[in-house]
Amino acid sequence: MGWTHYWKRDINLPEEPFEMAVKDCKKVFDSLEIELAGSLGHGDCVYDSDELLFNGVAGVCCEDFMIKKTQMPKREGRDYVSSFCKTEHMPYDICVQIALIILKHHLGDTMSVYSDGKESDWDNSRKLCQENLGYGEDFKLDIAD
Repeated sequence: MGWTHYWKRDINLPEEPFEMAVKDCKKVFDSLEIELAGSLGHGDCVYDSDELLFNGVAGVCCEDFMIKKTQMPKREGRDYVSSFCKTEHMPYDICVQIALIILKHHLGDTMSVYSDGKESDWDNSRKLCQENLGYGEDFKLDIAD
């Protein structure tokens, strides 16, 4: 069984909060000693106004974490997007958690976050957000629908 984090979000995310979330992610990631790469563990991470994409580096990576400002649902007729990132507890897992805490902070009710883990599995991520950004310690996982 894998170790996975899940989220549900609106199709269109608000521009300014999304951009602020991407900037906060880069700030926290730059403070960590965890190597990140782009898609499939190669190249550069993407931190821009339309997309956040990263993975662990080749050899210590699993699935890409990718979220775009606008994404279409995989199932026709839905008014939301569901996605996930399996990390298998690789070192970049904490970055996925941090990104989800940051996105939830900036996007509020337009995003829900779930996980295979318990609340206590997110303690280090909450702490790093709080230390680097001044928020995050009050983050709670949503209850799956």
